Amino acid sequence: MNLIDQYIKGRRIPWSPGYAKFKHKLMVETLADPEMMRRFATTAPLPAGFAPHIDERAVEVPWCLARLGRSSGRVLDAGSVLNSDFILDQPRLKSRDMVIWSLVIDQFLLRRNLSYVHGDFRAPILRPESFETIVCISTIEHVGLWPIPSPPFAESLAKPQPQKDLFGYRGALQTFKELLVPGGHLLVTVPFGKKEDQDWLQVFDEAGVDDIAASFGGQVAEKAFYRTSPEGWQVATPSECADSRYYNFVKQPDRDPDMPAAARAVACLDLVK
Repeated sequence: MNLIDQYIKGRRIPWSPGYAKFKHKLMVETLADPEMMRRFATTAPLPAGFAPHIDERAVEVPWCLARLGRSSGRVLDAGSVLNSDFILDQPRLKSRDMVIWSLVIDQFLLRRNLSYVHGDFRAPILRPESFETIVCISTIEHVGLWPIPSPPFAESLAKPQPQKDLFGYRGALQTFKELLVPGGHLLVTVPFGKKEDQDWLQVFDEAGVDDIAASFGGQVAEKAFYRTSPEGWQVATPSECADSRYYNFVKQPDRDPDMPAAARAVACLDLVK
């Protein structure tokens, strides 16, 4: 039995053996499906049963890539979420110059059109007005908070941590605005629902999402929300997501009955300078 079959027959438990391979296969198929990408491009309802028990990347990545098809020019991946061959090989990215900027970079890929920068978004080192599009997928919720814990989690969380800055994302957003050309787009996604401080990330409520837009200071071209349930991910309204709680696999090893992988809802914003 291969790992994907093992994952499916094992009740599709998030992060169990086979989860990563199943998710990879799902995302490859989604990005290659013109009808699915049309749904993400127009924020249309998703097919019933789409990606149950899969983390929020299942909707964040195709939502952002669907909008990259509307533009050209240099791209900044702020957070390194696009840093995989199967994503970088997408037609929307393959021929474009791209910079990946993050404090955590899990791999370095050798591509002629790809560069890497290590650093904090609040300490800009790139030239202003250098990018037409910035993609920031589930990253600004970590800015100013504690580092992501590493195993053993209990010992990691017990160590002295620097003072948190729950509004650190505002500085990052100002940097992004400076880096965009006039009329450039920031595609940003964050965990959404009940406002929470999870130590190494925060969950934004509707007021927090409004503050993201206000801190950037440009125009809101689009705002979309997705929510997951045991039946899968689906387009939702802010009110339908308002009570969504983040499943923190670091602090809560026991699964909730609905078996979320991480965020139960996300907000996706297209902001224009």
